[in-house]
Amino acid sequence: MGIDRRDSVVIRVARKCDGRWGVSANGFDDPHPLASFDDRQQACDYANSLTMTMEGAAVVVLDEGSALSMRNGDAALAFR
Repeated sequence: MGIDRRDSVVIRVARKCDGRWGVSANGFDDPHPLASFDDRQQACDYANSLTMTMEGAAVVVLDEGSALSMRNGDAALAFR
């Protein structure tokens, strides 16, 4: 028995072409992020705060070709 993620909200944190960190939801191809930050940690904190109000939401952080995924209720994202 698996989890059906089709209706789940996924928040993505990724570096944009201008060097800033963009936070977007589900529509990964959307060129307009919900917010953008100079600092990766600020973007991750914002993304994590969004998931606190969304049941089953997850954060995916794309950095240097790798991804880190956190589900709602997991430990806070921290990159220092």
